[in-house]
Amino acid sequence: MDPDQSRGVDQKEGEPPSGIPPSGSKGGIFYGWWIVAISTAASTIQSAVFNVGAQTLVLPLIREFDTTRTAISIAFSLRRLEGGVTGPLEGYLIHWMGPRPYMVVGWIIFGLGFIAMGLCQNIYQFYAAFLLVTLGQSVAGFLPIVTVLVNWFDHWRGRAIAIYQLGGSFGALLVPVLAWAVLNIGWRPTTISVGIIVMIVGVPIALMMRPHPEEYGYLPDGAKHTADEQSSLEESVSSADSTSISEALKSRSFWFLGFSHSAGITAWGALQVHQIPALVDIGINELTAAGVVSYTLVISAFGRLAGGFLGDILGTKRVTAVAFIAQGASVVILAYAQSMTSVMVFATIFGIGFGTRGTLMTVLRAEVFGRKNFSRLAGLMDPVSSVSVLISPIFAGFIFDSSGSYQFAFLVLAAVNASGALLLLGIKMPKRERRASPTDSSPDSEVNSG
Repeated sequence: MDPDQSRGVDQKEGEPPSGIPPSGSKGGIFYGWWIVAISTAASTIQSAVFNVGAQTLVLPLIREFDTTRTAISIAFSLRRLEGGVTGPLEGYLIHWMGPRPYMVVGWIIFGLGFIAMGLCQNIYQFYAAFLLVTLGQSVAGFLPIVTVLVNWFDHWRGRAIAIYQLGGSFGALLVPVLAWAVLNIGWRPTTISVGIIVMIVGVPIALMMRPHPEEYGYLPDGAKHTADEQSSLEESVSSADSTSISEALKSRSFWFLGFSHSAGITAWGALQVHQIPALVDIGINELTAAGVVSYTLVISAFGRLAGGFLGDILGTKRVTAVAFIAQGASVVILAYAQSMTSVMVFATIFGIGFGTRGTLMTVLRAEVFGRKNFSRLAGLMDPVSSVSVLISPIFAGFIFDSSGSYQFAFLVLAAVNASGALLLLGIKMPKRERRASPTDSSPDSEVNSG
C-alpha cells in the first residue's frame, strides 16, 4: 500500500482504513491500543521464559555440567555482547524490512533456540544455543516493539510504553511456575516445550503488528484532523525528527543517554544471573528465591505506572535520577541481607526503582531520537549501553568464586548503578512541538485509552 495514498485525508469521515477497526467512531478503540495489548502479551511471554525466567536455569545448569557460576555468567554476558554487536544492524533492518516480518523471524529463532538448549550436551553447546535464544528474543522483542509504539503514540507515548512494559511484571508472575517445571520435570523437557510454545504463540502476535498509523489513515494517538491541520502537524513532526543520524551521533545527549542507560542496568545485568543463587546462599530455597524474583518484577509495575505520571508532573530526568539512586541503595541492602525481611525490603525498593527507570529511559530515548530515526539510533546505542552490563554478571560470578560471597560485587554494582543519576545531567532535551491531546482536537477524535 502506498502510504501517500492511504492517509486519512482522502478517506470519508468515519470510514475505517482497510483491515483496521475504526477508532474515531463512537465506541471505537484506536488500533494503537490493540497494538499496546499485543505488545504487552509479547513482553509477558519473553519475560516469563527468558528475560527473567532464564535465571531459574542457573543452578540446575551448574549441577548438570559441573561448572562454576562464572562459567554460567559468561552465557548471560554473551547475551549482552550479542545485543551490542547486532543492535546497530537490527535498527537498520527494522527500518528496511518493517517490524512485522522482522518479528516473525525473531519468534521462530527464539523457539528454535530453546529447543537447541534442551538438546545441548556440554557447556559450549549451551553457549551457542543461549546465543540463538538471545538473538531470537532481540529480533522479536524490545526494539521492534518500541519502534512501533513510538510511531503510533505521541501525546500518550509514555502511557503506552508503561503499559507495554507491564508485561515484564506479568511475566514475572509465571517465573515460579517455570522454576517448578525446571526442578520437577527437568530443565531439558521444560526448555524444549517452551521453544514449541513460543513459536505457536509468538508468530501470530507478530502478524498483528502494524508499523505506522498514517498508512492506515490515522495520526498518532488516533487524532483526526482536517486536511490543513493534518498537513501542519505532519510538517511539525517532520521538522522535529529532521535531525540526521550523523548529527545525533555527534551530540552530547546520545552518549550521555547511552552511558546512563548502561549504568542503570548494571546491577540488573548481574541480578538476572545471581539473584536466585545469592538468596539460596543465605538459606532461602530455590522455589522461594524464584518467588522473590517474581515479586521484584511484579512490584516494578507500580514503578512503571507511577513513573510515567510523575515524569510528566515533576520532569522525566528528575524522576529517573531518583530511580537510579533507589536501585543503587537497594542493592546495598541486598549485599548485607541475612534475613527474609531484608531481602523483601531490597526487592520492594529495587522493583519500584527498576520499573520507574525502565519506562522513563525508554521515554527519554523516544524524546531525544524522535519517530523517524528511532529504531536506527536506538540500535546504534546498544553497543554503548551494553558496556557495563556485559561485564557485571561475570564480575559478580568471579568475585563469588574467588571469595565465596557476593557482597563486594554488589557494593561495586550499586555504586555504578547510582552514578547513572549524574550522567543524566548531560542529556539535553530537544524542543519538540508535541501534538495536542486527541481529546482536545475535535469531537471526532475520541480515543478509548483504557
